[in-house]
Amino acid sequence: MKQEIVDLPKIGAPATRALLAAGYTRLEQLTKVSEAELSRLHGMGPKALGILREALSARKLTFAEAGVGKVETKKKGSPVSRTDKVDEFMQALDHPFKAEVQVIRDIIKGVDKDIAEEVKWKAPSFNYKGEYLVTFNLHDSNRIHLVFHNPMISKVKSELLEGDYADRRMVYFADRKDIRAKRPALEKVLKDLIKLQKK
Repeated sequence: MKQEIVDLPKIGAPATRALLAAGYTRLEQLTKVSEAELSRLHGMGPKALGILREALSARKLTFAEAGVGKVETKKKGSPVSRTDKVDEFMQALDHPFKAEVQVIRDIIKGVDKDIAEEVKWKAPSFNYKGEYLVTFNLHDSNRIHLVFHNPMISKVKSELLEGDYADRRMVYFADRKDIRAKRPALEKVLKDLIKLQKK
């Protein structure tokens, strides 16, 4: 049965499709989800979120607080992923490549279910069972800059990795098209690094 919008405000076709795909048809349903979580839906932009926020406020309602009602668990020995904190950080982030950072963030987390994330060095940072993998360098505003700061990275062979430091390597992306082109190589680097850590 096709879902139809019941009482949601007009927010544009892409954002509307995003809500329908996620199963939201009524304004009241949005009180069960945080603004940060909604912002991650493909097609949901700041303007649409603002309209939804105002519509909720008019009814004296609000989005759920980030992380409310969710208990994140990991296998023993693996830190809980601070996704709610990273969501909040991304919501407030002012960076010319904010959207691209989010795309790469999703790619990294999709490589392995045990990859956890947190905010470290004022940027999203990722680890595997407590061992750091990679962190964004958001001080670089001319491109998307990743720092693989795990000593094992020196054993990973990939044309994607730059630098000859003893304990880290760099990866750079110019734009969304560059991310798409380099995605398979990035995923392989992460998988190879995790495999080395398991030995």
